[in-house]
Amino acid sequence: MYIDAHVHCVELESLSSIDSDILAVCVADDLASSMKTLEISEKYKNIIPCIGVHPWVIHEHSLNETRGFIEDTLKNHDVKCLGEVGLDKKFRAETFDKQVEFFKLFIEYAKEYNLVLNLHAAGAWREVFNLVYHSGIDKAYFHWYTGPLDLLKDITSIGYLIGINAALEIQEKHRSVVEHVDLKYILTESDAPYEYRGLKLTPGHVKKLVALIAGIKGIDVEVVKSTILGNFEEFYGFKKSR
Repeated sequence: MYIDAHVHCVELESLSSIDSDILAVCVADDLASSMKTLEISEKYKNIIPCIGVHPWVIHEHSLNETRGFIEDTLKNHDVKCLGEVGLDKKFRAETFDKQVEFFKLFIEYAKEYNLVLNLHAAGAWREVFNLVYHSGIDKAYFHWYTGPLDLLKDITSIGYLIGINAALEIQEKHRSVVEHVDLKYILTESDAPYEYRGLKLTPGHVKKLVALIAGIKGIDVEVVKSTILGNFEEFYGFKKSR
């Protein structure tokens, strides 16, 4: 099985783009897409749902509304992941203070229920790390990591995981991350249907991504594939049907 640890399933043109040999972690952008993601996961065994509010759209929700939604959802659904959540100083610096309020809310529930945090941290890598670490979070996944290389050691020393995106084939900065991080701390992802510099990302790109990582690391492709699957299964604490 291949792993796509971060994909926006609700935004895909067709779920058929997620092949049966791909385990896909479907993240949400807001409360409406969170519900749709849960509905999708009930129909497809290879989809793991996350609920969350993206830092770009926190202005569209209130804290009380979001808290109520989280509590109701955790009572009525098998949720193991909160995402896409986090902070963004690169694209939405003007709402940063409110982002922090929302992020702390998600951290609170992740801590209480031992949930995975699927993290957005553009321009705020250290701030996100410090908040999850000092809050005692056990499971943090740093989606599409392009942060400081010296922060990688801190992130992985806690057992947190790094997302390597399929944009690796054209993003040189991302390549340096692969060169510096141990394979046992990596998950692959597509962030589909995002388009990066003309590359329209799809879940299927994770298959080529595994080969790219293997080439950079000088490791057999099957070793990379099996290691990433093992990373995923240990991190989420369960195995989906293969």
